[in-house]
Amino acid sequence: MRAYRFWITLSVLLGTLLWVEAGGWSEPLDSSSEYGVPYGGVKPYADLLAKPYEYHGPERELDEPMDVEEVRIGIFGPLRGHRKENGLSMRRGAELAIAEANAEGGYRGKPFKLIFRPDDHIWGSAKEVVKLVYADKVWAVMGAIGGQSTHIAEQIITKAHVPLISTASTDCSLTRINIPWMFRCMPDDEQIARLLGEHLFRERGYKKVVGIADKTYDSRLGMREFEKMARRLGTPLALSLRYNSGDKDFSQQIRLIERSGAQALVIYGQPEEAAQLILQMRERGMTQKIFGGPQLAFPAFPKLAGVSSEGVTVASPCNLWRNNLMLQTFNRRFFLRYAQLPDVIAAYAYDGMYLLIHAIRAGGLNRAKIRDTLAEIKVFHGVTGKLRFDGSGSNISLPILAVVRDGHFVPLSGFVNQSSTLRSE
Repeated sequence: MRAYRFWITLSVLLGTLLWVEAGGWSEPLDSSSEYGVPYGGVKPYADLLAKPYEYHGPERELDEPMDVEEVRIGIFGPLRGHRKENGLSMRRGAELAIAEANAEGGYRGKPFKLIFRPDDHIWGSAKEVVKLVYADKVWAVMGAIGGQSTHIAEQIITKAHVPLISTASTDCSLTRINIPWMFRCMPDDEQIARLLGEHLFRERGYKKVVGIADKTYDSRLGMREFEKMARRLGTPLALSLRYNSGDKDFSQQIRLIERSGAQALVIYGQPEEAAQLILQMRERGMTQKIFGGPQLAFPAFPKLAGVSSEGVTVASPCNLWRNNLMLQTFNRRFFLRYAQLPDVIAAYAYDGMYLLIHAIRAGGLNRAKIRDTLAEIKVFHGVTGKLRFDGSGSNISLPILAVVRDGHFVPLSGFVNQSSTLRSE
């Protein structure tokens, strides 16, 4: 019996080896594609994201209300805490889009009105979104800053049948759970991880890379996707470290980075802590190349890190430094209104609000028809560049790499998205 099992096992092993030699596993999977879909060169058995998520429920048959004096659109974001500046940027980008739409006549002569609710605590967020939907009676919602609060809102809008557009979250799972009311403007963590991974491991050829992230929800998710991408590209991270938001002393993490012999460090975290980490590394004489996730693609980072930020390369969700008439016009109008240039979050909020306004004008005051219009949009040219939506409602256009030069971000050559001054195709 044992001899029989031995020969059976040997036959299976030999058959497997012959299959591999014949080409079964002889070529690595192609993880590259034009718009950031992993393994775009491999034909899948079924592509669940190719066909738009469908809504088969009621409400399309409802008549448009006649007693509406203003068309309300909800937005929720933080007023306090370390992300309050992000919340302010999102609100300002949305306000500018609303103001321009009203200058064009609003919705059939009725003004659009932005209704803001705070998002300062994850469980308080649910209450505020409920107020937007049922008390304020908004026709669509924009928000939030980060994946946790957006997931909370997602549960509410699914029951209430209200379109929700996320303009400031890179959480992959937001649009992968078959919810037809959810849409996302930013590229997700997987696309960002691919961009960083291919640049570090394929372009630069690094063999020892350390990842470090703060313990917040979005940073942990982003680093997790980067860790997965590093393994997928054949170079697992040498170390993956964590720190707390608000930390000022990074001596323990720095010692571990030194001992690892790392060639490069990838940071997922807020500009304040990232700047402190880099400053302390440079003071110690460490010369590792520094890379960052999308949280660092803001003007605050080079200001905080000073000369230590020179040469730091970050993944930016979009290219706000390109020569584009629409972008230049937006920058000028934003500066005239707020006395500062827009950041990434303000730009995506502007584009996201423009999409909602377009959907309301096309679908009318009917939430289901507004959702249908959003789901029909495949390509949109906005101030953030070319947005290309898959069936889940997620933007799959590539992010870009930007490097700090003389205290300012500039696109890294070869990684700039194609852009156009056209609004739609």
